Amino acid sequence: MKNLLLILLVVPIVCFGQTQTQATQEDVQTVGVKKQTVVLASSTKIITPKTVDFKDYSHLALVTINNLGASTKGWYRIYEERLSASPLVVLNPFKVDEKKAIYDHNFLKTVENPKYLYLDYYRSKGGGNDPPETRINKIIVRDYKQKVLYSVEHKNGTIKEALSPFINF
Repeated sequence: MKNLLLILLVVPIVCFGQTQTQATQEDVQTVGVKKQTVVLASSTKIITPKTVDFKDYSHLALVTINNLGASTKGWYRIYEERLSASPLVVLNPFKVDEKKAIYDHNFLKTVENPKYLYLDYYRSKGGGNDPPETRINKIIVRDYKQKVLYSVEHKNGTIKEALSPFINF
């Protein structure tokens, strides 16, 4: 009877000990596995070709910056920095008038100046048949009369590549 009690007490402890050891070994094995990155083909679709020379303008107003559904002060600052090498003066609505920008990020489009270009930048996930890692960058540039001067869509391209027409012209 004592032997039976001893066996009944020892067997569950040994079983639990083995299970925990196996779980620990599995965790160590999965930590060493690296994620494989998928290289997606990039493409550029020019919707409205550039019809004007950007050298004729003095400022680039960031009207809309929408990065994967977020449009915050931080994103405007990041894109202002990315465009800092541009010969155009980049206007960030939060630096022009922070109180106004808090309530309306797009207020710069109401500032009508013939020397300004107005930039709308949208970054989103791919849709429909695209792989889940697909990113689409869409840029629309307007003049002060809201006429579209340039519009392009980059699929899986870099942000640097998408913004290059405003830096290298």
